[in-house]
Amino acid sequence: MDEFSVSYDRTTKVVTAVACALLALPAAAVHNLAVRIVAILTVLVSFAYSVRSYNFADGSIVVKRFIGNVRVPLQELQEARAATADDFRGCVRLWGSGGMFGYYGWFRTSRLGRCKWYLTDRSQAVVVRTETQTVLFSPDERDRFLERVRGYAPTVAIVPQEPLLSTLRSYSSADWPGRVAALAVGALALVLVGGVFLYAPGPPSYSLTPQALTIHDSFFPVTVPASAVDVSHIRVIDFAQDPAWRPTSRTNGIGTLHYHAGWFRVANGEKVRLYRGDSQRLVLLPPKGAAAPVLCEVKDPEQFVQSIKREWAGVTRSGG
Repeated sequence: MDEFSVSYDRTTKVVTAVACALLALPAAAVHNLAVRIVAILTVLVSFAYSVRSYNFADGSIVVKRFIGNVRVPLQELQEARAATADDFRGCVRLWGSGGMFGYYGWFRTSRLGRCKWYLTDRSQAVVVRTETQTVLFSPDERDRFLERVRGYAPTVAIVPQEPLLSTLRSYSSADWPGRVAALAVGALALVLVGGVFLYAPGPPSYSLTPQALTIHDSFFPVTVPASAVDVSHIRVIDFAQDPAWRPTSRTNGIGTLHYHAGWFRVANGEKVRLYRGDSQRLVLLPPKGAAAPVLCEVKDPEQFVQSIKREWAGVTRSGG
Protein backbone atom coordinates (compact mmCIF):
# COMPACT_ATOMS: atom_id res chain seq x y z
CA MET A 1 0.00 0.00 0.00
CA ASP A 2 1.66 3.21 -1.19
CA GLU A 3 1.13 6.25 0.99
CA PHE A 4 0.31 9.50 -0.81
CA SER A 5 1.07 12.57 1.29
CA VAL A 6 -0.88 15.85 1.22
CA SER A 7 0.00 19.51 1.76
CA TYR A 8 -2.00 22.63 2.57
CA ASP A 9 -2.32 25.35 -0.06
CA ARG A 10 -1.94 29.03 0.86
CA THR A 11 -5.67 29.67 1.27
CA THR A 12 -5.99 26.74 3.66
CA LYS A 13 -3.11 28.04 5.76
CA VAL A 14 -4.57 31.55 5.94
CA VAL A 15 -8.15 30.46 6.67
CA THR A 16 -6.97 27.95 9.29
CA ALA A 17 -4.78 30.50 11.07
CA VAL A 18 -7.49 33.17 11.05
CA ALA A 19 -10.24 30.75 12.16
CA CYS A 20 -8.12 29.48 15.06
CA ALA A 21 -7.36 33.07 16.08
CA LEU A 22 -11.06 33.99 15.98
CA LEU A 23 -11.86 31.03 18.22
CA ALA A 24 -8.99 31.80 20.59
CA LEU A 25 -9.95 35.46 21.11
CA PRO A 26 -13.30 34.90 22.84
CA ALA A 27 -11.75 32.14 24.95
CA ALA A 28 -9.01 34.55 26.05
CA ALA A 29 -11.24 37.58 26.55
CA VAL A 30 -14.08 35.75 28.33
CA HIS A 31 -12.47 33.69 31.04
CA ASN A 32 -15.18 31.03 30.99
CA LEU A 33 -14.64 27.25 30.91
CA ALA A 34 -17.61 26.54 28.61
CA VAL A 35 -16.39 29.07 26.02
CA ARG A 36 -12.90 27.55 26.09
CA ILE A 37 -14.24 24.00 25.71
CA VAL A 38 -16.35 24.98 22.69
CA ALA A 39 -13.40 26.75 21.04
CA ILE A 40 -11.04 23.82 21.65
CA LEU A 41 -13.57 21.23 20.46
CA THR A 42 -14.26 23.20 17.27
CA VAL A 43 -10.57 23.21 16.37
CA LEU A 44 -10.05 19.56 17.33
CA VAL A 45 -13.10 18.29 15.43
CA SER A 46 -12.18 20.31 12.33
CA PHE A 47 -8.65 18.93 12.45
CA ALA A 48 -9.86 15.37 13.10
CA TYR A 49 -12.00 15.42 9.93
CA SER A 50 -9.19 16.80 7.75
CA VAL A 51 -7.21 14.62 5.33
CA ARG A 52 -3.90 13.16 6.55
CA SER A 53 -2.96 11.09 3.48
CA TYR A 54 -4.31 8.60 0.93
CA ASN A 55 -3.54 5.00 0.07
CA PHE A 56 -5.10 2.14 -1.90
CA ALA A 57 -6.50 -1.09 -0.47
CA ASP A 58 -9.03 -3.72 -1.61
CA GLY A 59 -10.01 -1.86 -4.75
CA SER A 60 -10.63 1.42 -2.94
CA ILE A 61 -8.98 4.76 -2.28
CA VAL A 62 -8.54 5.11 1.47
CA VAL A 63 -8.72 8.65 2.86
CA LYS A 64 -6.86 8.62 6.16
CA ARG A 65 -8.23 10.90 8.92
CA PHE A 66 -7.77 11.04 12.66
CA ILE A 67 -11.49 10.58 13.25
CA GLY A 68 -11.71 7.51 11.00
CA ASN A 69 -10.75 6.50 7.50
CA VAL A 70 -13.05 6.81 4.46
CA ARG A 71 -13.10 4.26 1.63
CA VAL A 72 -14.01 5.26 -1.93
CA PRO A 73 -14.58 2.09 -4.04
CA LEU A 74 -13.18 2.19 -7.56
CA GLN A 75 -15.53 -0.38 -9.08
CA GLU A 76 -17.19 0.89 -12.24
CA LEU A 77 -14.68 3.73 -12.56
CA GLN A 78 -15.69 6.11 -15.32
CA GLU A 79 -13.22 8.97 -15.15
CA ALA A 80 -9.91 9.80 -13.47
CA ARG A 81 -8.13 13.06 -14.32
CA ALA A 82 -6.51 16.17 -12.97
CA ALA A 83 -9.03 18.88 -12.09
CA THR A 84 -9.18 22.10 -14.09
CA ALA A 85 -10.42 25.59 -13.30
CA ASP A 86 -13.81 24.77 -14.87
CA ASP A 87 -14.38 22.10 -12.22
CA PHE A 88 -14.42 24.73 -9.46
CA ARG A 89 -16.59 27.35 -11.12
CA GLY A 90 -19.98 28.00 -9.54
CA CYS A 91 -18.88 26.23 -6.39
CA VAL A 92 -21.32 26.04 -3.46
CA ARG A 93 -20.45 24.37 -0.18
CA LEU A 94 -23.33 22.18 0.99
CA TRP A 95 -21.78 20.86 4.18
CA GLY A 96 -18.21 20.70 5.42
CA SER A 97 -15.10 22.84 5.67
CA GLY A 98 -14.32 25.54 3.13
CA GLY A 99 -10.68 26.04 4.11
CA MET A 100 -10.10 25.31 7.79
CA PHE A 101 -7.66 22.38 7.70
CA GLY A 102 -8.59 21.82 4.08
CA TYR A 103 -11.73 21.47 1.98
CA TYR A 104 -13.82 18.46 2.87
CA GLY A 105 -17.48 17.50 2.81
CA TRP A 106 -20.24 17.95 0.24
CA PHE A 107 -19.95 20.60 -2.49
CA ARG A 108 -21.69 21.44 -5.75
CA THR A 109 -20.09 22.98 -8.83
CA SER A 110 -21.49 23.93 -12.22
CA ARG A 111 -19.53 21.23 -14.03
CA LEU A 112 -19.32 18.38 -11.51
CA GLY A 113 -22.68 18.76 -9.81
CA ARG A 114 -22.92 17.32 -6.30
CA CYS A 115 -19.55 15.90 -5.26
CA LYS A 116 -17.44 14.95 -2.25
CA TRP A 117 -14.18 16.73 -1.51
CA TYR A 118 -11.20 15.40 0.40
CA LEU A 119 -8.81 18.21 -0.51
CA THR A 120 -5.99 20.15 1.11
CA ASP A 121 -4.53 21.79 -2.02
CA ARG A 122 -6.88 22.69 -4.87
CA SER A 123 -4.00 23.12 -7.34
CA GLN A 124 -3.28 19.36 -6.95
CA ALA A 125 -6.93 18.30 -7.23
CA VAL A 126 -7.87 15.02 -8.91
CA VAL A 127 -11.40 14.18 -10.10
CA VAL A 128 -12.47 10.55 -9.73
CA ARG A 129 -15.92 9.66 -11.06
CA THR A 130 -17.71 6.33 -10.69
CA GLU A 131 -21.28 5.36 -11.51
CA THR A 132 -22.46 6.41 -8.06
CA GLN A 133 -20.36 9.41 -7.03
CA THR A 134 -17.81 12.08 -7.93
CA VAL A 135 -14.94 12.56 -5.46
CA LEU A 136 -12.00 15.01 -5.43
CA PHE A 137 -8.60 14.29 -3.88
CA SER A 138 -5.36 16.30 -3.75
CA PRO A 139 -2.25 14.12 -3.40
CA ASP A 140 1.18 15.75 -3.57
CA GLU A 141 2.19 13.22 -6.27
CA ARG A 142 -0.76 13.69 -8.54
CA ASP A 143 0.55 11.84 -11.59
CA ARG A 144 1.54 8.73 -9.63
CA PHE A 145 -1.81 8.82 -7.84
CA LEU A 146 -3.66 8.90 -11.17
CA GLU A 147 -1.61 5.94 -12.43
CA ARG A 148 -2.69 3.92 -9.41
CA VAL A 149 -6.34 4.87 -9.90
CA ARG A 150 -6.28 3.97 -13.60
CA GLY A 151 -4.65 0.68 -12.73
CA TYR A 152 -7.97 -0.46 -11.31
CA ALA A 153 -9.68 0.21 -14.67
CA PRO A 154 -7.15 0.14 -17.52
CA THR A 155 -9.86 0.94 -20.07
CA VAL A 156 -10.42 4.41 -18.61
CA ALA A 157 -9.20 6.94 -21.13
CA ILE A 158 -6.47 9.34 -20.11
CA VAL A 159 -7.88 12.84 -20.46
CA PRO A 160 -5.35 15.11 -22.20
CA GLN A 161 -3.92 17.66 -19.79
CA GLU A 162 -3.76 21.37 -20.45
CA PRO A 163 -0.30 22.87 -21.01
CA LEU A 164 1.40 23.69 -17.69
CA LEU A 165 1.38 27.47 -18.23
CA SER A 166 -2.30 27.41 -19.19
CA THR A 167 -3.13 25.30 -16.14
CA LEU A 168 -1.30 27.66 -13.81
CA ARG A 169 -3.13 30.64 -15.31
CA SER A 170 -6.44 28.84 -14.97
CA TYR A 171 -5.82 28.04 -11.33
CA SER A 172 -4.68 31.58 -10.72
CA SER A 173 -7.94 32.96 -12.09
CA ALA A 174 -10.02 30.24 -10.42
CA ASP A 175 -8.41 30.87 -7.06
CA TRP A 176 -9.67 34.46 -6.76
CA PRO A 177 -12.83 33.49 -4.79
CA GLY A 178 -10.64 31.74 -2.22
CA ARG A 179 -8.30 34.71 -2.00
CA VAL A 180 -11.19 37.13 -1.63
CA ALA A 181 -12.67 34.88 1.06
CA ALA A 182 -9.34 34.73 2.88
CA LEU A 183 -9.00 38.52 2.75
CA ALA A 184 -12.57 38.95 3.97
CA VAL A 185 -11.98 36.55 6.86
CA GLY A 186 -8.74 38.34 7.69
CA ALA A 187 -10.47 41.73 7.69
CA LEU A 188 -13.25 40.34 9.89
CA ALA A 189 -10.63 38.96 12.27
CA LEU A 190 -9.00 42.39 12.57
CA VAL A 191 -12.37 43.98 13.28
CA LEU A 192 -13.17 41.38 15.92
CA VAL A 193 -9.72 41.68 17.49
CA GLY A 194 -10.12 45.43 17.67
CA GLY A 195 -13.64 45.04 19.03
CA VAL A 196 -12.54 42.63 21.73
CA PHE A 197 -9.56 44.63 22.93
CA LEU A 198 -11.23 48.05 22.57
CA TYR A 199 -14.56 47.02 24.08
CA ALA A 200 -15.39 49.85 26.47
CA PRO A 201 -19.08 50.13 27.43
CA GLY A 202 -18.32 52.44 30.36
CA PRO A 203 -19.60 51.96 33.93
CA PRO A 204 -22.47 49.45 34.02
CA SER A 205 -25.95 50.67 34.83
CA TYR A 206 -27.53 49.60 38.10
CA SER A 207 -30.84 49.43 39.90
CA LEU A 208 -30.94 50.31 43.59
CA THR A 209 -33.87 49.34 45.85
CA PRO A 210 -34.21 49.08 49.63
CA GLN A 211 -33.66 45.35 49.27
CA ALA A 212 -30.81 45.00 46.75
CA LEU A 213 -28.42 46.46 44.21
CA THR A 214 -28.55 44.99 40.69
CA ILE A 215 -25.56 45.61 38.40
CA HIS A 216 -26.63 45.29 34.75
CA ASP A 217 -23.50 43.97 33.06
CA SER A 218 -23.87 42.32 29.64
CA PHE A 219 -21.74 39.31 30.59
CA PHE A 220 -21.73 38.99 34.39
CA PRO A 221 -24.84 40.67 35.86
CA VAL A 222 -25.33 40.32 39.60
CA THR A 223 -27.88 41.20 42.27
CA VAL A 224 -26.38 41.98 45.69
CA PRO A 225 -28.89 41.74 48.56
CA ALA A 226 -28.66 44.57 51.05
CA SER A 227 -28.72 42.03 53.87
CA ALA A 228 -25.47 40.49 52.57
CA VAL A 229 -23.52 43.80 52.67
CA ASP A 230 -21.76 45.48 55.60
CA VAL A 231 -23.51 48.77 54.83
CA SER A 232 -21.69 50.88 57.42
CA HIS A 233 -18.32 50.12 55.76
CA ILE A 234 -19.30 50.86 52.16
CA ARG A 235 -16.73 53.33 50.88
CA VAL A 236 -14.80 54.68 47.88
CA ILE A 237 -11.57 52.85 46.99
CA ASP A 238 -8.74 54.76 45.29
CA PHE A 239 -6.05 52.44 43.93
CA ALA A 240 -3.42 55.13 44.49
CA GLN A 241 -4.20 55.12 48.22
CA ASP A 242 -5.54 51.56 48.57
CA PRO A 243 -3.18 49.42 46.45
CA ALA A 244 -4.29 46.28 48.28
CA TRP A 245 -7.57 46.40 46.29
CA ARG A 246 -5.91 46.71 42.88
CA PRO A 247 -6.87 43.76 40.60
CA THR A 248 -3.95 41.44 39.87
CA SER A 249 -5.49 38.49 37.98
CA ARG A 250 -8.71 37.35 36.35
CA THR A 251 -10.30 34.10 37.50
CA ASN A 252 -13.61 34.06 35.59
CA GLY A 253 -14.54 37.17 33.70
CA ILE A 254 -13.92 39.45 30.74
CA GLY A 255 -10.89 41.71 30.62
CA THR A 256 -10.14 44.11 27.76
CA LEU A 257 -7.99 47.21 27.55
CA HIS A 258 -10.83 49.39 28.84
CA TYR A 259 -13.29 47.14 30.66
CA HIS A 260 -13.22 44.38 33.30
CA ALA A 261 -16.20 42.44 34.62
CA GLY A 262 -16.59 39.21 36.56
CA TRP A 263 -14.40 37.45 39.11
CA PHE A 264 -10.93 38.82 39.79
CA ARG A 265 -8.27 38.48 42.46
CA VAL A 266 -6.85 41.62 44.04
CA ALA A 267 -3.47 42.42 45.58
CA ASN A 268 -4.56 41.53 49.12
CA GLY A 269 -5.37 38.00 47.93
CA GLU A 270 -9.15 38.30 48.08
CA LYS A 271 -11.43 37.16 45.29
CA VAL A 272 -13.85 39.92 44.31
CA ARG A 273 -16.61 40.72 41.85
CA LEU A 274 -15.27 43.57 39.74
CA TYR A 275 -17.03 45.96 37.35
CA ARG A 276 -14.53 48.55 36.14
CA GLY A 277 -13.71 50.64 33.10
CA ASP A 278 -10.66 52.92 33.24
CA SER A 279 -11.34 54.55 36.60
CA GLN A 280 -8.94 54.23 39.53
CA ARG A 281 -11.76 55.02 42.00
CA LEU A 282 -14.38 52.35 42.68
CA VAL A 283 -17.08 51.74 45.26
CA LEU A 284 -16.39 48.87 47.65
CA LEU A 285 -19.34 46.84 48.94
CA PRO A 286 -17.84 44.74 51.77
CA PRO A 287 -19.73 41.55 52.58
CA LYS A 288 -21.10 40.22 55.80
CA GLY A 289 -19.44 36.91 56.58
CA ALA A 290 -17.50 34.96 53.95
CA ALA A 291 -19.15 36.32 50.79
CA ALA A 292 -17.06 38.07 48.14
CA PRO A 293 -16.64 41.87 48.12
CA VAL A 294 -17.97 43.83 45.14
CA LEU A 295 -15.94 46.59 43.46
CA CYS A 296 -18.01 48.70 41.08
CA GLU A 297 -17.26 51.78 39.00
CA VAL A 298 -19.97 54.47 39.00
CA LYS A 299 -20.02 57.98 37.57
CA ASP A 300 -20.04 59.72 40.96
CA PRO A 301 -18.64 57.37 43.65
CA GLU A 302 -19.20 59.65 46.64
CA GLN A 303 -22.79 60.41 45.71
CA PHE A 304 -23.45 56.72 45.05
CA VAL A 305 -22.12 55.76 48.50
CA GLN A 306 -24.44 58.32 50.11
CA SER A 307 -27.40 57.07 48.06
CA ILE A 308 -26.86 53.42 48.88
CA LYS A 309 -26.33 54.08 52.59
CA ARG A 310 -29.50 56.18 52.67
CA GLU A 311 -31.48 53.55 50.76
CA TRP A 312 -30.24 50.73 52.99
CA ALA A 313 -30.43 52.66 56.26
CA GLY A 314 -33.29 50.44 57.41
CA VAL A 315 -31.11 47.34 56.96
CA THR A 316 -28.40 48.92 59.13
CA ARG A 317 -30.85 49.84 61.91
CA SER A 318 -32.48 46.44 61.93
CA GLY A 319 -29.11 44.69 61.93
CA GLY A 320 -30.25 42.53 59.07
